[in-house]
Amino acid sequence: MKNMLCVAAVAVAAMIPVACNNSPPGGNTAAGTGVGSGNKGTFTIKAPEMSTTIKQGDRQTVKLSLSRGSEFKQSVKLEASAPTGLKVDLGTKHVAASDPTEFTLTIEADKTAAIGESVVKVTGTPDTGTATSVDVKVKVEEKK
Repeated sequence: MKNMLCVAAVAVAAMIPVACNNSPPGGNTAAGTGVGSGNKGTFTIKAPEMSTTIKQGDRQTVKLSLSRGSEFKQSVKLEASAPTGLKVDLGTKHVAASDPTEFTLTIEADKTAAIGESVVKVTGTPDTGTATSVDVKVKVEEKK
């Protein structure tokens, strides 16, 4: 009976959708920019919902992506900023309209990085229109 309850609990948990960590829309976000345009002229940045765990002195690579509306044909300049104790490096700093939408962010925790939760901010700025950013959650653990 216990096994059956465990199996049922796992099955229910598997049906719960995993949420994405999306930025607000960037790009052409002005109201009235085309009849029925919705979010076609915008983009968002998608990052992992869960925290990325890094031990002091180690590094992790995180995958992010741009999600483009069907009418968003601009290049996007990428920047990342991190709190003291964390170093960040974007795999690419510029995503052209014809480039793949996935990119990487490498996060390195100094040996003396503060233990606990931190946030790395990734910002995307289009050629024209509104910039947007997403928070990448980082959990620094003590390296033993």
